[in-house]
Amino acid sequence: MNAEVVVDEFNALNNVTAFTDISYEIKGRSWFKKNQQKQTILNGAVGAIRPGRLTYILGPSGAGKTSLLKILAGRKKTGVSGTVVGAGSDIVLVQQHATLIDTLTAKETLLFAAALKLPNGTRYERNYIIETVTKQLGINDICNTRAGKLSGGERKRLNIACELLTNPHIMLLDEPTSGLDSVSSMSVAQSLRAVTNAGHTVACVIHQPSSQLFASGDDVILLAAGRTLYAGAISDLPESLNRAGFLCPHYYNLADFILEIASGEHNGNTDILEMEAKVYALEMKKIAEGSVQQTNGKDKSPESVALLNTNSSFESKGYLAGFSQQMRALLWRGYLGALRDVHLTQIRLVTHFLVALLLGALYNGSGQDGGRTVSNTGCLFFFLLFLYFSNAMPTIHRFPVEASVILQEHLNKWYCLSTYCATKIIVDFPIQLLCATVFVFPAWYLTSQPLEVDRLGLAWLICILVTILAQTFGLVIGAACDVELGLFVIPAANIPMLMFSEFFIPYKEMPSYLQPFALISYFRYAFDAFMQTVYGFGRSKLPCYKIICLFRDPKYYLNYLGLTGNFVNDVLALIVWTLILQSALICVLKYRVYKACK
Repeated sequence: MNAEVVVDEFNALNNVTAFTDISYEIKGRSWFKKNQQKQTILNGAVGAIRPGRLTYILGPSGAGKTSLLKILAGRKKTGVSGTVVGAGSDIVLVQQHATLIDTLTAKETLLFAAALKLPNGTRYERNYIIETVTKQLGINDICNTRAGKLSGGERKRLNIACELLTNPHIMLLDEPTSGLDSVSSMSVAQSLRAVTNAGHTVACVIHQPSSQLFASGDDVILLAAGRTLYAGAISDLPESLNRAGFLCPHYYNLADFILEIASGEHNGNTDILEMEAKVYALEMKKIAEGSVQQTNGKDKSPESVALLNTNSSFESKGYLAGFSQQMRALLWRGYLGALRDVHLTQIRLVTHFLVALLLGALYNGSGQDGGRTVSNTGCLFFFLLFLYFSNAMPTIHRFPVEASVILQEHLNKWYCLSTYCATKIIVDFPIQLLCATVFVFPAWYLTSQPLEVDRLGLAWLICILVTILAQTFGLVIGAACDVELGLFVIPAANIPMLMFSEFFIPYKEMPSYLQPFALISYFRYAFDAFMQTVYGFGRSKLPCYKIICLFRDPKYYLNYLGLTGNFVNDVLALIVWTLILQSALICVLKYRVYKACK
């Protein structure tokens, strides 16, 4: 049974956010046992985060720090119970790894964020807010630097700046200093301090902070095995530890000491610490409830809210930008990134042209020679093979990173997934058109294929469809897998498609129980349409420069291959496959969102 977190929404900037009895369990998977084992991540965690104060969440690995952060942000719903008061819906979560498009500059990244988060603002207003935020976070001098060339600390501050544009009520950060040196960590901490000084509520998970970094915070929440050992001001921490029998040595990092306590390395009474944390959380809860009652004008108990809210209270009420505004911003970013992407656009176009020249040199004259019909068939099949894999494989290197950016931006309610997918198709289409064009026309001419406008146009159409299908397939795999797995999945998934393409074995020679697999092979439809384009539609006999040319007659050769000969059905099959893959892309992205919120 899925328990829900009760939330009293409150939009005032100066409200305390308190949480009590937060528990979170996940079910383990077992194929052999009927009863699934449950793993407890959080067990009655309590605490509070206050506006204008920088709160650190500490704990050993596996203590539930990130899970708590995601619960407060509304990213975890299944298996969660407890009460959160004063959170509201204006919460943003900045993930541990900075999710940025590397081809955009810092200023362009902020302009894109402003277009979606401040859709009703004028250009002057957006630029003013961007300038204010960049000065606040100390990144105004890197605005013209591409995100891919920024240091780790600069990337994290840029990520924070994107979320600060709308002046959010609560900002939660997952390990913003991880992977940074002490100087960069303090730079990020000082930026967060500037945010809290502006009245925001800021809480972040910190992993083994230095004494200087720890002292820069105001409050701390210490977790151990899913329980809260301490919640309150850092200045009150030594006194609370003394009451519980823990004495921190002089000149010892207090953060390291409490982490050792959480790991059970020191003797003392942790029950006292837990009791004081619960008392503190209850006091903060009363303050938060009082603020909520003043704002709402009525008393609303958590029990009544639980009865009224059958769905998660964290669900967003919508996006700030409308459909057309989302489309415009995404198209702008997409085209800008595509033009600057060296590997996915520029090198790919050059490669298509060079391979066309090499193919022309290798198969020169094969299209007009009746004695080289079989060789020319291999040439035509290579057309399709190259276009497919040269457009599917590069995507797997780029899209997993982009998919992480999309997921984070969507979860923070920048834009809808279906809008992104629509713009992705529009942005990619000119690139796919260019790739097919710079390859097909030179290769078609150099290999002496029939220079008839209608045949050349049909061949161009087939190559465009194959290119679009290939890149869409690469996007689906890139969204579902990481780079290493994707590099294996794309070739492995296409081997059966190639086996049943009718290039290696005719359909009539396949075993009857395997023939249905040929019906779903998009390579079969592409190959059939391509062969019809070159040798079908009443093409006359080819000249023969040998003593005997078995396949001089194109009609006889097509009959020998046993191809379907239905060009329209072949084209429709390729279009249907493309639509299926584009739908699969949306489904995969939505599934990742579902998994992230589960």
